[in-house]
Amino acid sequence: MATQTAANPLREKMLKGLSYQKSGEIEKAQRCYKQVLKKLPNNADALHLLGVTYRQLGYPKRAVEYIQKAIGVNASQAPFYANLARAMMDIGTDAESMLAVSEKALSLNPREKEALNIKGIALTRLQRTEEAEEIFQRLIVQYPEFGDAYRNYGMLLREKKDHKKALTLFHRAIQLTPDNPENYIERARCRQELKEFDVCEQELADAIERFPDHAEIKHEAARLLFSISQTHVGVTYAEEAVNDDPRNYHRLVTLAVQYLMLGRGHEAIDTFLKAKKLAPEGAAGIDWNLSLSYLSVGDLQNGWAFHGARFSDKMSTSLAREFPVPEWDGEDISDKTVLVWGDQGLGDALKSGTMLPDLRPLAKKIIVEVSPKAIPLYERSFPDMEFRTKPASDQDEATDYDLTANITDLARFFRTDLEQFRQATSPAYSFDKERARALLARLPDAAEKPVIGVAWRSRNLQKYRARYYLSAPDFAPVIEAEDAIYVNLQYMAIQKELDFLATRARGRFTYFEDVDLFDDLCAAADLTAICDLVVSANTSVADMAGIIGVPCVRFGPVEPALLLGQASPPWYPSMKYVYVDESKKTSEILPEIVSAMTTELKNVYPHVRHKRLL
Repeated sequence: MATQTAANPLREKMLKGLSYQKSGEIEKAQRCYKQVLKKLPNNADALHLLGVTYRQLGYPKRAVEYIQKAIGVNASQAPFYANLARAMMDIGTDAESMLAVSEKALSLNPREKEALNIKGIALTRLQRTEEAEEIFQRLIVQYPEFGDAYRNYGMLLREKKDHKKALTLFHRAIQLTPDNPENYIERARCRQELKEFDVCEQELADAIERFPDHAEIKHEAARLLFSISQTHVGVTYAEEAVNDDPRNYHRLVTLAVQYLMLGRGHEAIDTFLKAKKLAPEGAAGIDWNLSLSYLSVGDLQNGWAFHGARFSDKMSTSLAREFPVPEWDGEDISDKTVLVWGDQGLGDALKSGTMLPDLRPLAKKIIVEVSPKAIPLYERSFPDMEFRTKPASDQDEATDYDLTANITDLARFFRTDLEQFRQATSPAYSFDKERARALLARLPDAAEKPVIGVAWRSRNLQKYRARYYLSAPDFAPVIEAEDAIYVNLQYMAIQKELDFLATRARGRFTYFEDVDLFDDLCAAADLTAICDLVVSANTSVADMAGIIGVPCVRFGPVEPALLLGQASPPWYPSMKYVYVDESKKTSEILPEIVSAMTTELKNVYPHVRHKRLL
């Protein structure tokens, strides 16, 4: 009887600890379990539950230590293995080990829900998605109120790009466990991948209100705000997330890209370097963004040295190519044929093509891959080179070359300092002077008035880019600022835009219906050449002006690879850049655009156009 009485206080202490643990008072629960273990050091339940509290408090290594002790005392309890697997996951243990431990738990109790949950996660990580789906579906049927199963199944579906179904599961997880911040984070990531930015922004604002001190939710908010060009707001969240965990390299990368887009290049470099030290070997994204950060402060040698890292960054649009021959690394190629290939859009290809005159005298022969519509322009500008389109597949790849060179990465050899830009051939591309003069003759007042080419947007109107463009009504003050002839250079303009500007300009706005500004780059170049000045958003219209030497006022955001730490792009001596502060609407910087236009026009009209067209 005495022994039974002596044991009761310990039993009561265990029950009290469980009560504290269920109510979220984890430290109090720990004290109860430790008091039990002082009396009974080998009490398996106390060891196990103490381990669980350490995991709940963010100490998974201590959790593993205590749960393994519990298993050493009693190896027949399925929950011990299930919680061990959970703690191992928190540490970052490999999926195979997590799977083995969860399966041990299930061998003891096939319905152990946490073990099923971890097994599903492990199978997902091992790319055994069909098996994982079966596990999560089974969990949801057996335990329809188990919120973690919905969230983890949603994460699997996100990986499979089945975002809509994943979103439904995240909603259900939030309904079941509204106090679990992970559910809100995963829903936000799914929204961003669906590009449902407006809804995501509101949901994250609500989540921050619900969990005001949760650093990972703030980190997710910073990521979203970067995606929609609101880094001046997101940087605060990013800084708070890093302050919470200064060794979290993901958060450091997010903060660094915020600094980069705010023009704080040196802070971006420092932060990326910290992330690089903490990140696992080969972590994607850091070196590519580090390249842009170096370029943003004018450190061209380091910037170009890291630039090839874009091919390993899943957020980059660049696609790496494999070739049957080596890449040129600066060696003598006087007896070699070099294939030059691109990985960027049209504007970047035009810009990088300004380095072809530097490569031309070094190689025996140069073959350049370009888009089909660009071939006539390149052939006209570089008649001693061969141009062709990218083959449909690697099997169709010709092998009539000895080496390859990426057109963007030619900068490693030819644009390592600003002096090389000053000495570069400019303009690098050609236009048809006879056709240009014929186009100019169709403007009756061109002899007495300046001609200004205009473009206000891209065809890509995704939110993060469109906020740096202007609508036709917003752009209207530009065509009212000077007594000039305004020529449309906006490719794929809709008739409503053209009609609006024509009416607003009272006969001073002209568009050539017979000039295809999108598919006929030669015609676009010839029309651009008749302008005294081009005023353009940050699109290939501005690049076209730059490559044929037409003065241009270009407006846009921070563009590290274009500006290279300078106020205006070194690539184009005739171009002035107007920076759009993302904290303002683009329409708010119209006075700066108009001022730059007026100043440049005074400097270039009429002598520059006359000389160009002679």
